Amino acid sequence: MEKLWRLILDGAQDPCLNMAIDEAIMLCQAEGGAAPTLRIYRWLYPCVTTGRFQYLDSSGMRDIIRRPTGGGEVTHNEFSFTYSVIYREDSGAIPRGLLNSYREIHSGVIEALKELGIKADFYLPEPEKRSAGGPSECFSSPVEFDVMCGGKKIAGAAQRRKSGVVLHQGEVSLGLDVWSRRSYNDVLIAFTDGLSRHLKAKFLKGQISDRERRLAEELITEDIEEVNR
Repeated sequence: MEKLWRLILDGAQDPCLNMAIDEAIMLCQAEGGAAPTLRIYRWLYPCVTTGRFQYLDSSGMRDIIRRPTGGGEVTHNEFSFTYSVIYREDSGAIPRGLLNSYREIHSGVIEALKELGIKADFYLPEPEKRSAGGPSECFSSPVEFDVMCGGKKIAGAAQRRKSGVVLHQGEVSLGLDVWSRRSYNDVLIAFTDGLSRHLKAKFLKGQISDRERRLAEELITEDIEEVNR
């Protein structure tokens, strides 16, 4: 039986706003808000996001933004395809448990990549290598159930759990060879079709609620005030 999901397709936005919207959706879900949500979005300009527990060094030339999730550094540019999945663990939308959720969502990503002619599979480390060290540059350090192609990591994610809600922020890195023959809309359709089939989800196009938008703006204001203290 198909589960009803909300699909949000956002255009290019400021990196801080992108991160704040994801967190706001998570917080609203904790209040008993919207259905499970798939959000796909772009970036107003190239930047780097870093995990919420990483040291944030903004002294360099790059724009570095902190994510509400963990993980390492991720570079976002014209080759990025970025998405988030937000759902209550008790909704039945995704199997419970950290590894189960990664495997389920990334299985849908692999389905999507097949539609684009990309043969991909999971990264499954040797048992003795599963205890990872500290966060680093995300795409140079694959972990279990990341998505690999030709020995290279091409899709990864980071998660956060709060008040029974999961925020999964994912990135698919497609090379120039893919973008030279596929439009963003082609990738978008393949991605939503792949996730829809695997998750048995029916995506209904929606938008961010007024409550979510206000909360995102509040989160940005709080971050600015914290930096200026």
